[in-house]
Amino acid sequence: MFELDHVVYFTKKAPVDIAKDITIEGIQPVVGGRHLQWGTFNALFYTKNSYIEWLAVEDSTIAKRSTHPLVQQLLYDIDDGEGYKALCLRSENLEESDRYIRKLGYRTTGIIPAERKTADGQIIRWKMLFIKHKLGDSLPYPFFIEWEHSFEERQKMLKADGTIQKGNEEIRIERCVFQVKDVQQKLIQWSRLLSLPITGNTLRLKNTIFSFQKLPEGKERLQTIDIVKV
Repeated sequence: MFELDHVVYFTKKAPVDIAKDITIEGIQPVVGGRHLQWGTFNALFYTKNSYIEWLAVEDSTIAKRSTHPLVQQLLYDIDDGEGYKALCLRSENLEESDRYIRKLGYRTTGIIPAERKTADGQIIRWKMLFIKHKLGDSLPYPFFIEWEHSFEERQKMLKADGTIQKGNEEIRIERCVFQVKDVQQKLIQWSRLLSLPITGNTLRLKNTIFSFQKLPEGKERLQTIDIVKV
């Protein structure tokens, strides 16, 4: 039903610094672009079928006015320190996904149109969907995305402009690790939401594994990811 699209790492560093300072398996991230309507910008690192996003505030005035759920979480979490904090699942039909999630009893934001401007002026467009919840210590639900172009079309475009190189396709995100206060409760909750069977402390998606671990104290969040060579 859903696949991992990307994980989000909250940072105070500018995308150019991320692209310069970080290396994964000998490959550096690329500068993504600017979300002018949210006051944020990002750097990106693509893997075989998902990617890592480093998200930072570019314009605090715009960001603080934003009602976008991810921007609000960024502002809420960033002073606790940088790190993986959120993740996004890919949908081929976001309207259908919205109906499905609402039928389960969740309240959603409805479809949110989105775009970013790349360094060369290109506009990338997509749609987003969030489950409504109060910001706090509890684990945020994943959010959902549908891109303007299909996964295959996007991969072709990213290869053509050099964003995805051969080395990127030889890496994948094998596991996403969450730290939560009640492991069994979260497993049941997310299993129902994503229509996935529970195996031990894990849920297996088509392109990654979600693993839930006991959190001694603090905020429940995505804690880390395991990256492996294909």
